[in-house]
Amino acid sequence: MQAKEGLKRGEARCCCGCLHVRTGAIMIGLLHLVCHLLGMLVLAYLITHPEAMPKGDTWYSLNYNGNDTTRGSDNCVALAITFFTFTMTLLMLYGAMKHRAGYLLPFFCIQVFDFTVGCLTAIGFVSYMPNIRTFMEQNPNLPYRDELMKMDPQYLLLICMALFFLVMIVKAYFIGVVWGCYKYITSRNLMEVIYYPDTEALLPPTPPSYDTVTKMPPPPPYSADAEA
Repeated sequence: MQAKEGLKRGEARCCCGCLHVRTGAIMIGLLHLVCHLLGMLVLAYLITHPEAMPKGDTWYSLNYNGNDTTRGSDNCVALAITFFTFTMTLLMLYGAMKHRAGYLLPFFCIQVFDFTVGCLTAIGFVSYMPNIRTFMEQNPNLPYRDELMKMDPQYLLLICMALFFLVMIVKAYFIGVVWGCYKYITSRNLMEVIYYPDTEALLPPTPPSYDTVTKMPPPPPYSADAEA
């Protein structure tokens, strides 16, 4: 009983103390699950309907040079990667719901990898920012191009940097929630082993049955020489 009360007092919280880390990890998993499902549906539609992909001089087709085969192969690779991360998300949800800490590690590793790639992308984006106006001039179909061209370059750089930092902070927080859930499940399982050991191993040995006793050889006869 004391172990259970201590476990409840030591539970980690997240979201400003409003949620338990296990609940937060499950919510993060569900959010990723919905995003992956939507992404797979969009990619599957683009693969089966290649005419739906934008063509010509657009921001989407900047690096494809009008090669539809390259677009289709890239969409297939993206679909395979999305399905892989979708599977890892399912494992994370199962581990969080069933208190299996090991199932959370693949999703945690994907989070760390995504965070690292995001940091490298942000660094490359910042180094490319001085030529952002040239990039927008070369892509007339870029969404909100006219509004962005009217903005001050320094102000545009500040907005982009703020958005990058906000996204990276949210990703880092999600990583912390999943890691906190992993530590909580690990400590919980360890505490159950310590305070609730196998009761069968602690029970006294069971006496032999009557049939077993009757089949045993009789003890040697008692003699005075043996007593002497």
